[in-house]
Amino acid sequence: MANSEAEVGADEPKGLRRIGLGAAIGLAAGIAGLVLPVALILLATYSPGTPFLRGVQLIQVTAIMALAGAILFALALLAYRLGFTALRRFDPRFWTASILCMIGTVGVLLVVLAIAIAFTSSDVMANCIQGAPTHALTCLQAAAPLASYSALLGFWLLWLGGLGIVVGIALAAFRYTQGWFYGGAALYAMLLLGLIAPALGLLFPIGALTYPILAAPVLALLAPVTILEGSQRARRRN
Repeated sequence: MANSEAEVGADEPKGLRRIGLGAAIGLAAGIAGLVLPVALILLATYSPGTPFLRGVQLIQVTAIMALAGAILFALALLAYRLGFTALRRFDPRFWTASILCMIGTVGVLLVVLAIAIAFTSSDVMANCIQGAPTHALTCLQAAAPLASYSALLGFWLLWLGGLGIVVGIALAAFRYTQGWFYGGAALYAMLLLGLIAPALGLLFPIGALTYPILAAPVLALLAPVTILEGSQRARRRN
């Protein structure tokens, strides 16, 4: 009985550590998959004379960064899922967060496939975009329809994985009365809402995509930093 109670007690700090690890890896994923690609595209758009940031090279570099970001986000989802799994003993609602994170991991495979196809179609993509980064999704659909469908399905599965993070962190915020967790869940929710419009751009012509695209990297940095701080504070209090 004592051993069982000790194991249950050990699950709590283990879960918080894994949530913190997920946040740290998620921060790296946001930098690699959103911040750097968006910064490169903006630099190429507003400073077209910048070397090594034109045409095919730009598409290939951003594709590689997006691939690295996708892989890192898959690892972040795994860490979050393990953290939520450890906390399921205390609240069965963490099951929902764990399952959603698992679904998001499947979405990574489809996104990786789309990135690989986009990389091979970089010539067509470069000619289509022509200095208008907000046309990237439409150009992907025109250059490689299979990649666009894979990207769309993968995105929505990843979106569900992100929703799992929101649900799990919100539950952790409620359990530990931790304001940083509430803030992290809210920021991730804002990021998910902001990513809906670019994803729908694969299906429908949407003109005003600049602001969601610019806001995503900022939220992708703030959300994991906030969650990481929340996990550290919760561990110190418990």
